[in-house]
Amino acid sequence: MKNILACFSFVILLLSATVFAQTEPKDIKEITAPELKNMVDGGKAVVIHCLSEIEYDMQHITGSVNIPITRMDDEGVLPESKETTLVFYCMGER
Repeated sequence: MKNILACFSFVILLLSATVFAQTEPKDIKEITAPELKNMVDGGKAVVIHCLSEIEYDMQHITGSVNIPITRMDDEGVLPESKETTLVFYCMGER
């Protein structure tokens, strides 16, 4: 009986994780390339390439900053101002 309950709980957990993973956060907004350029040129946004340094060296948006996802928790790597919009990008869908 405990095994059945454990399996049932595991299935419920997997289903809820799948549903959660498919919902988009409400704070994320898609913008166009010209909108991004205007924001960066106006000093209102920082573009962050979140893949490795090797991938950044191969191809990146001019003016972007390379902060690999593995360093996001490091203190001082992200801009201190909470008013600055952070735009994260990687290679996107292929």
